[in-house]
Amino acid sequence: MKNRRAPTSRSNESVELEGSVSGRLAVRVMGALAAAAICAAPLLAHAEWPERPIKLVVPYAAGAGVDVAVRPIAEAMGRELGKPVVIDNRPSAGGIVGTQMVATSAPDGYTIGYGNIVTLAINRSFYTKLPYDPEKDLEPIGMALGNAYVLAARKDLPVNSFADLVAYARQRPGKVVMGSLALGSGGHLASELIQVSTGIKMLYVPYKSGAQVLSDMVNGQVDVMLDNIVGVQPFIAAKQIKPLAVTSLQRVPALQGVPTIDESGVKGFEVVAWGGLVAPVGTPKPVIRKLNAALNKALADPAVIKANAALSLEAMPSTPEAFAKLIRSEVPKWAAMVKQAGIKAD
Repeated sequence: MKNRRAPTSRSNESVELEGSVSGRLAVRVMGALAAAAICAAPLLAHAEWPERPIKLVVPYAAGAGVDVAVRPIAEAMGRELGKPVVIDNRPSAGGIVGTQMVATSAPDGYTIGYGNIVTLAINRSFYTKLPYDPEKDLEPIGMALGNAYVLAARKDLPVNSFADLVAYARQRPGKVVMGSLALGSGGHLASELIQVSTGIKMLYVPYKSGAQVLSDMVNGQVDVMLDNIVGVQPFIAAKQIKPLAVTSLQRVPALQGVPTIDESGVKGFEVVAWGGLVAPVGTPKPVIRKLNAALNKALADPAVIKANAALSLEAMPSTPEAFAKLIRSEVPKWAAMVKQAGIKAD
């Protein structure tokens, strides 16, 4: 009977080699898990965002047309996000102070701003030294609203239509007082475009707020004005001022009896204000997406829809990319209008 060969024990070298391989594998697995945990941490943080109230900087005075329009949206966004969205009014000529504040804030989503046709497009060509760069310093969150301007006259001015105003101003060059917001505002450029398009010359007087223009118009110190429908509609309803025309290509629902400037003789005339939300550049993409989703849901909120209808505002939900595209397309348009009007802030 043959002797069976006794099983050989593994050498120390083999055991050490196996232990070494297992050890290296364990280290790799643990390293991968640690890396995954590090990568997941920001995602978890963003998933939990927001953890505190969000400040929404509105670069216009409390009670101004923009402020009135934005507040219902902020309230609805707060309900959607589970944390209050608090309005912080920072009024200044051209909306510069408030917009710069947003541009220089921490990019964490807790400070965002309302940016519009003025702060994101017109200012780039109107001001030689703008303290912020809308493209480099701000991150679009999404579109919010759009609305036309209304051209209105004091109730005792002897004009009842756009054609009447043109004829009246033509007979009094430089004497008809046109009031609107600060130099470089949408209302200012729209008034300049009216003058260029019709060949009339009016005396433009810039104001810090639409409320001040309206007060002076009611008191007879201003003849005509251009402002957002939001701000002037209560005065029109009270018959303290009279609307002559709107600046959109189509009539607006709240002022169906008021013709457009286009149908009043200046074919193709269109100036429509728009605005949306922006954040400091570098704000994490997951936070931008969450803000965008909350904004779009807010625009569909029944309370916001009701407020917009009352103010003749058009909800304009969009993606951040679509808002960025709109801004890029508007910059050259307004640069050409600034050049045509021959105006500069400095």
